[in-house]
Parts: sequence; C-alpha cells; structure tokens
Amino acid sequence: MEADSLPSLAQLQARVAELEARLAEREDAAKAHSQLLGELLDNSLANVLAADRKMRLVAINRMARETFERYRGFVPQIGDYVPQFLANEPEIMGRLAPVWSRLLAGEAFVDTITLGPPDAPRHYELRYHPLRDAQQRIQGGYMLAYNITERLAEQERLRQAEEALRQSQKMEAVGQLTGGIAHDFNNLLGSLLGALELAEQRLGQQRLADTARMLELSRNNALRATALVQRLLAFSRQQTLVPQALDVQRLVADMHDLIRSSIGPHIDFQDQTLAAQWSIRVDPQQLENALLNLCINARDAMPLGGTLRIGCENADLAAAEAKHLELPAGRYLHISVEDTGAGMSSAVLQRALEPFFTTKPLGQGTGLGLSMAYGFVRQSGGQLLIDSVTGQGTCVHLYLPQDDCSPAVRHDEPATSPIEPVQTHVRRIMLVEDQPALRLVLIEVLTELGHQVQAFEGGLPALESLQEGPPPDLLITDVNLPGRVDGYQLAEAYQDLVEHAPVLLISGYDTTDTAPCPQPGRRTELLHKPFDLNTLGERIGRLLED
Repeated sequence: MEADSLPSLAQLQARVAELEARLAEREDAAKAHSQLLGELLDNSLANVLAADRKMRLVAINRMARETFERYRGFVPQIGDYVPQFLANEPEIMGRLAPVWSRLLAGEAFVDTITLGPPDAPRHYELRYHPLRDAQQRIQGGYMLAYNITERLAEQERLRQAEEALRQSQKMEAVGQLTGGIAHDFNNLLGSLLGALELAEQRLGQQRLADTARMLELSRNNALRATALVQRLLAFSRQQTLVPQALDVQRLVADMHDLIRSSIGPHIDFQDQTLAAQWSIRVDPQQLENALLNLCINARDAMPLGGTLRIGCENADLAAAEAKHLELPAGRYLHISVEDTGAGMSSAVLQRALEPFFTTKPLGQGTGLGLSMAYGFVRQSGGQLLIDSVTGQGTCVHLYLPQDDCSPAVRHDEPATSPIEPVQTHVRRIMLVEDQPALRLVLIEVLTELGHQVQAFEGGLPALESLQEGPPPDLLITDVNLPGRVDGYQLAEAYQDLVEHAPVLLISGYDTTDTAPCPQPGRRTELLHKPFDLNTLGERIGRLLED
C-alpha cells in the first residue's frame, strides 16, 4: 500500500470523535432507558424487590419501601442481606427458603400469602422470576407483590350480594309454592277426612258397600297426597327414575278416566295416539305425571271449553333436525299434547319452563308442572319443546328415545289384595318407630303375618334391648329417630352383633344424599314412606327368606 493512501491523523481523530459521540449517545439512551424503567418501577402498584445469588438486595422500588416502612417500621437498603433484615419476620422467612431454591433453579411461579393480624389481614399475590444477565445466566431472583386485599374483599361483597339475591328468589319461590301446595293439600285432606267420617257413619248403619266405597275414596286421596310429595322431592333433586319399556298408547288409554275427571266435561278430549308405534324406556309413573300436568295446564288455558288432543308418532331424526332439538340423531317417539286455548305470549313462552313460574293467581298453581315435565324428559334422554300462539292454542312436544331392548309392557297398578299370613313359623321382629299411629298399624300387620313383635318408640331403648337379650330375626326401624341413636346407628349395632342380620329401614325423607354406604355382605333394604302393606309384606318375606 502506498503511503499517500493511509488515513491522515486528522481523519483518524475525526473517526475517533465520531465513535465517541455514538458511544455517548448510546450511553445517554441506555441511561434514559434505565431511568425510565426505574420511574416505571417506582410508580408501579406492585412491591418490587430483587436480590443476587447471595441474597443481597440489588433493587427495591418506592412501593416496597413504603410498605416496609408502614408495616415493619424500617426501609431495606440496597446491599442489605435479606435474611438479616427479615430475621424478625418469621411469617415471611418461613416461606423464603423453598422459594429461593426454586428461583435459582430457573423456575418462575405465582404464590399467594396472607399477612397481618386476623382482624385486619392483608392478601398478596406474589410473582417470582429468576434474575438473568445478558448471557441468560441466573444471577438471583426478583419478586413482584400485588396487594389483592381490596380485590378479595370486593369478591366477597359480590358473593354476599349474589347469596342475598338467591335467598330473596328462594323466599319468593317458597311464597309461590306454599299457596299452591297448601291449596292442593287442603283439598286432599278435606276429601279424605270427609270420606272417613262418612265411612264411620255407614259402618254404624251396616251399609258395608258404602263403607268400602268411602274407604277406597280415602285411599285414592292418600295416594294423590303421596304423589304430590313425590312431585316436590322430584323438583328438589334429580330423582332416581325406574325406567321400563313402555307402550305410550296403552298408557294413555289407561289414563282416560283420570284425564277426563281432571279436565272437566266442558273440554273435548281426543286420544290420537297410534297403535304399534315404537316403545320407549322411561319411568311410567313420571310420564303419567308429566302428561297429566300438561293436561291440567291445557284445561286452565280453556276456561270456556275447547279441545285437548294427545297424539304420538314415530320420528326418525336426521342429524340436522336432531341438532336443532339438541339431541343425538336416531329414533324417537314424538308425543304431542295440544289445546285450543288462550296460548302464550312470547314473554310468557320464554319463561314457561322456569321452576315456580306461573301466570295463575296465588294459590291456584305452583309453577312446577312444566319445569318438572321438562326435567323428567331431559333426564330420560329426550327433549321438550313448546309451540304457542296467543289466541290459538298451545302444543307441547315430547321427544323420547326409542327402546330396542325389549317389547313394551303395560303399566298396571300393583295388586291390592289383603295381606295373608305366609310364614310357616314365628319369627321375632324388632320394630322401632316413633310415630304412634304408624307403629300401631305396623304391629297389627306384622302380627297378622304371624310374627312376634317387640316394638320401641326410640333408638336408645331398642339398642339396650339388643345388647341385653337374644337378638331378633329381623330389625325394622325408622331412619330418623328421636334421641342420640338413629336408625342407621341401630342397624349398624345389630349387624355388628349378628352376622348377616337382615334390616329394613323405613323413611319419610329422600335419603339419596344422606344414607351411608352399606358395608359389603350386609343385608339392608330401604322402604320409603308412605308404602302399601303388600310391599311391606314382600320386603319382610324376602329378607327373612334370604
């Protein structure tokens, strides 16, 4: 290279000056950037602290300094050893050791902590991150602590407001429910008491046929009261259904008298169900209840008379139609209940399936009918839809899946023939029932069956008798007994005392959620009140035969 091609001293000096100016500019930019970050951290709502690998404080923002000064009475300084200035803070130090090892291992995570006295707690959300250098080597860790006390307090206030709203809605629902249920029960009890009084008079007059008729009327009213209670239990929880293959045309045919007596003579009832349609697998009693509720709703929509039609037809739903109904594609039986009544407005139609919603006056309806029918249909794998036009009428559509397992059976009422003694030898039965009337009836029934009965009013004397004397062949006990020993405890004591001892529990409550799981190998059955005497005899016979 020739000498005249080399840069001159002046050129080199100019180049150096240019590089120094660029470097100064970059340093100023970096300083400004650091200053901006520092201001952002200082004005952050988070408490920010950073420490090196030796747990020496390398950064702390203004919020953290103010928090320490307000609650701890001192302000940590850069270079302070973290365990030393937190030595008198055991609630924080106890959480520091496991946190620090996780940070040095490169883990980032979130934690929460509660500090302060129980009557004025402070809640923090802690976000931990490892502190890395330019080469991504871990040089320590930093923490961002957010005070979430007010947020949690606001969430609690919102929860309390929602709970108050739910309670208010519940009380409104109870008010609506009470009127309708009281009306129904008063009607049932009035007819029941009247029929029993007439039966007593006819018996005194030796008019036995009329006495039997009044007793049958009393029985029917008691069964209707039982069904009303079951409606309430069905609404309060997702009840256990007993499905079986069913021919809907036969079921509706069996309901003709019930439907006509419920809707009155001013309404023309037309059964348009078809024979030889697909069978379905549902609980027959619940389908009867659903159809009867729909018929009663139709009756109330036609106070001046009209026409009520019940029909059914096979429906093979393709994918598109099934999707519209929110059902899987397949075969369904389509049941329709149609009236020519007042119909529903769009506002009423939108709320028709809500529990307790009713347009009837207080005391003339509970608003449970449609919602319970909907719940039953959905629980059975089907769908319920309502078409209604104001002034033209309403049609309720029920889609229930076809049953391919077995031929449909007719739903018949259980036999009500008198109980006859079937035992070949006397068995000792311990009966525990706190209701005197029911206890007397059960003693009579068990004695008539040929058994020897030892009856108790409470669980404690029954338990003492079990411990003192020879054990009975069968224990029949109410679940809810007064005193310290309930039916479950009594049954457990009996079965601990006698291997494979049979127990029949009876209860007037829905014990689905409260009944303890029976231990393997133990023979225990549950019978819900009210029950007919034949069912009681069958259960006793089965337990004693086993």
